[in-house]
Amino acid sequence: MNTRDRLKQIGLSLFARHGYEGTTLAQIATAAGIKKPSIYNHFDSKAALFLELSRDADDDLIALIDASLADMAAAPFEHRLRHLLQQCATFAYREHQGVFYKRFLLFPPQDLVTEAEAITEQGESRIDRRLVAFVQEGRRIGALRATLTDDHFVAAFYCVVDGLLSETFMYEKRELERRFEGVWSVFWAGVKAG
Repeated sequence: MNTRDRLKQIGLSLFARHGYEGTTLAQIATAAGIKKPSIYNHFDSKAALFLELSRDADDDLIALIDASLADMAAAPFEHRLRHLLQQCATFAYREHQGVFYKRFLLFPPQDLVTEAEAITEQGESRIDRRLVAFVQEGRRIGALRATLTDDHFVAAFYCVVDGLLSETFMYEKRELERRFEGVWSVFWAGVKAG
């Protein structure tokens, strides 16, 4: 692993544990076994490292969505939707990355709010396009209610994922999985055709 990637890995871990304000470049440098000024050969500032990690986390979530949709392409629509929701919910449990993403999404650093919001908005736009195509397919094949609008589906999907994301702060993985079953049955009953 090159130094830049090592700094990103360490930064991700420390930002996840201590937040942006609680992490210093000196801590990152020490953990990487380099002097603090050497970080500037790779990143202009702590903010630049944090924002790159934020974009990476967003890209990883979108890659997870794409992989989920591709992996289940031949499955019945209900199974594909369930799998997609599960994958999005379990993203929050990825060590360091999930915690970092939750912190970034819910508690962006005060001095980076504008940049963080831009990253979040761009990521949501990319996710929205995938979800809209997915709901349109579901309506076209008769798996979803014909009256279910794109906007309503996307909003409901985000509410379920955001709710499950919030619950990762409160519950262990096993309890979250149990709760997912109940959430899934209500969500599916609300969107399915017939």
